[in-house]
Formats: sequence, C-alpha cells, structure tokens
Amino acid sequence: MTTERERRCVLYARLSVTKEESVSIARQLQSCRRYAEARGWEVMGEFIDDGVSATVIRPEDRKGWAALLATADFDAVIIWKVDRLARRVLDFLHADEALQKRGAGLVAVEDPIDMTSPQGRAFAVMLSVFGEMEAEAIRARVKAARVQLLKDGRWAGGGVPYGYLSAANPDGPGWVLVLDPARQPWLAEIVAKVLDGATVNAITTWLTAAGAPLPLGSLARRKSGGTAWNRQTVDGILRNPVLAGMTPHNPGRAKSAKRADPFAVFCDEDGVPVVNNGLAVISTQDFAALQDLLASRSTPQARRRSERVPTSPFLSRVVRCDDCDVFLCRGTNQRRPVLYCPICRQTLSRTAFDPYLVDRLLSERGAEPLGGSTVAAHWAVAGASDGARREILLTQVESLRVRRGVVGRRFDEARVMLRWRPGCRESP
Repeated sequence: MTTERERRCVLYARLSVTKEESVSIARQLQSCRRYAEARGWEVMGEFIDDGVSATVIRPEDRKGWAALLATADFDAVIIWKVDRLARRVLDFLHADEALQKRGAGLVAVEDPIDMTSPQGRAFAVMLSVFGEMEAEAIRARVKAARVQLLKDGRWAGGGVPYGYLSAANPDGPGWVLVLDPARQPWLAEIVAKVLDGATVNAITTWLTAAGAPLPLGSLARRKSGGTAWNRQTVDGILRNPVLAGMTPHNPGRAKSAKRADPFAVFCDEDGVPVVNNGLAVISTQDFAALQDLLASRSTPQARRRSERVPTSPFLSRVVRCDDCDVFLCRGTNQRRPVLYCPICRQTLSRTAFDPYLVDRLLSERGAEPLGGSTVAAHWAVAGASDGARREILLTQVESLRVRRGVVGRRFDEARVMLRWRPGCRESP
C-alpha cells in the first residue's frame, strides 16, 4: 500500500483573468509545491488553465485538466482552493468522480480538506456548495448594479452602438451615451435605406464603396486600416433598440444567445419602455416595422442567388454549438466559409478550422483500422471528395462541439471540444 511518504501527486491551477497577483497561476503553483514538499510527496507534473472561467467551462472541457487526467501514476491532485477547480457543485462532483475512478484524491492547500479521506470528501462538497452560492451572489450584485445604472440614465458599459459615443456624465458619476457627429448622418441614411426597401447586403456594399467610417470598435481592431463593411455588422446596427432611444436590457438572456431580442429593453415600473428621445433616430413604431423587414430577410434563402456562395459539405451536421446544442450551419462571412449557430449566431472560420480538424484526424487517428485498411489510407483514396471525407470523419468522431470565443480573436483551439470514438470502426 502506498505510504504518506511515497505518495505521488500532480498540481493544478486555474485563473479566469490574470489580474490579482495574490491568486496568480505562479502563486497557486508555488503554494502547491510547498504543500507537496512539506508532506514529502513527489510531484509528477504541473497543469494549468489560464484565462478559463470555472462558471462557464466544465473541468472536463479544459485543456489543462484533460491533460492532467491523461497522466499516469499519481495518487493525489493538489489545488490552491476548491473554487480553482469548479464553481458549480455538479462540476466538482464530476471532477471528483473522475479522480476516484483512478484511485486518486483531491487536496486543497488553502481549504482544510484532503479528499483522500471520506471526511475530507464530504467537507469539500460543502465548500463547493458555498462556492456556487458565492458565484450566484456575485452575479446578482452585478445585475442589481446594472439596473441601478439604467434607472439613473447612465451607460452600463459594453460595446458602444454605431452613431454614438460614451461621454462623462454631466450630472454626476459614470458615463452616458451621446450622439457621434461623424457617424450619425451615416446611421440615419442606413435606417432610411432599409425602410425604403434596400437589403442589408446592398447597404453593406454601399457603405464600403462610399468609405463610410467603421464602428469605433472595429476600427480599433483593424491594424491594416481596411474600410470594408460586413453584413453582420450592418445587421447588428439595425437591430439595436437604441435607434428608437431605448436601452437593451434582458437580464434573463442565456449566455449562448449572442443575438439579443431587439424588443428586450429597459422598462419602467409599469412595464413601459424607457425612451430617450435625445438619442432616437426613429420612432418606436418605425423600429418595430424595421425589425419586421429584417426578420423577413434573415434566412440565406431570402438573398439573391447571385449573392449566395457555395460551401463545402464536409462538416454538414457534424459540429454542434456547445451552448445551444444544435448543429452549426454552413455559411459565408465576406465570402469566406464559416460555420455559425442559428440560435446564438456564434461563428467559426473554416479557413482555419477545417485544416486544424483534418490535421488532428490524420495525426491522432490516421493509423486506426478502418474497413480492412487504415483511416489515413481511406483518406488518401477519398481525395478531394468532401462527401467521402465527411463519411470517414463520422466513423471516428464521437462528439465535436464548439463553444463561443472572444470576439475579434483569431482561431482559438480552446473553443474546440473533440472526442474520438473508442474501439473499432466500420467501413464508410
């Protein structure tokens, strides 16, 4: 039986945002090393998940934790505190179950627990309950603070809508929205053209040709100085209720719902939308008519055939949105192939994703047996046939999901959650 002095361990650290030195990844690992040294344990490895939210991302979907579980020969996992592993009780229990299956326990340096014993495991579950309660309390305070800002007529933060600027509140602390004189004429013309029957695609082309100033956020992200507009940007501008002087507000909206309900706005005690006429470009009635027009043209089939770009069926009904649990659809963004969620509208560039997936398939599964040969051999025979390549991929994939990423970030492998099928596959 393994003795206290002979125990082998691995270290795990996680941080959502690198901002507090006291709980930094380096500090967490330093405390874990000292704990292991004090108990005479041999450290077999160190694993981290930096920039990963425990509220949003489950332990089993994190790269660092998955790599930890793939390591052999350890008896304990040392973490700094319980909330470094999970902030939801269910996530904590699943992580603990995965460790129990391999005969390992969890130890927290700052929390007085040692899950290598039954008593420690019971106490750890209690701590995880308090951790979840703390996360919910923080969420409630943030919501309450936002509501108060809206009641005071202040800007609650986030992306500043096109045609507006955030300025210091002249009547007190905080910020307020004001009109952007450089972009307001363009905004008024965009709205007028749509109400007059112009399509979003036509307006996008017109804005690019006319050299209209881009949204401030887009301009800041584009180091190349490009001036091309895209359809998604124009569509988002036209769906923002600030056009009618209303403030978007939907505290019950799921994180996965990237596209907000344009009629989910801040209301008074009687449920009547609060309207700031000084910011309004159109009336609330015209805004409702505008949304009806956009809804009638929201599907790709509503576009002219000449505007549609064919896309590869290689990933048709293969990839699911992790937030909405629906298959991602094929489409294009500025004539580049993408996958997008029909519900939350998250997108993923196929220019980077397809080669990444093929590389993983051939490197990780190429030698697997398939139909009397191997996956790599069948792939070579399939050649450029997307249909045949898709059938080969389906024989290997058990689950392929994509979570939402940071807007503007280039392809991020951490968004991809891929699980291969165990055992032998049949011929495609």
